Amino acid sequence: MVTPVEKGIAAERLIRTKLREEGYIVMRSAASKGPIDLLAANKSERLAIQVKAGGKKPSKQELSEVYMASQLFAAKPIIAKKYQKRWWLYLIQENLELKPLRLI
Repeated sequence: MVTPVEKGIAAERLIRTKLREEGYIVMRSAASKGPIDLLAANKSERLAIQVKAGGKKPSKQELSEVYMASQLFAAKPIIAKKYQKRWWLYLIQENLELKPLRLI
């Protein structure tokens, strides 16, 4: 049986691989208990990503923490979450609402 931690690690690695295939440089924060799991950058943007492998919607507190941490890196605050069996990147807006950006 796969534990929630193993599920989360696998999801982070999957998103990291997909972003690298798109030309991003990606750093993973292993064993992270902080708000950012992945930092990704290419020539035109930086992303601070929290990967949500569970079915639960992120809380406003989680969204706020990712948003605030992303500002320290001058990066877009992103939630990566599975929806209908596909991974999506969602931008955390200033009002802490999620805006779908794209499939990954």
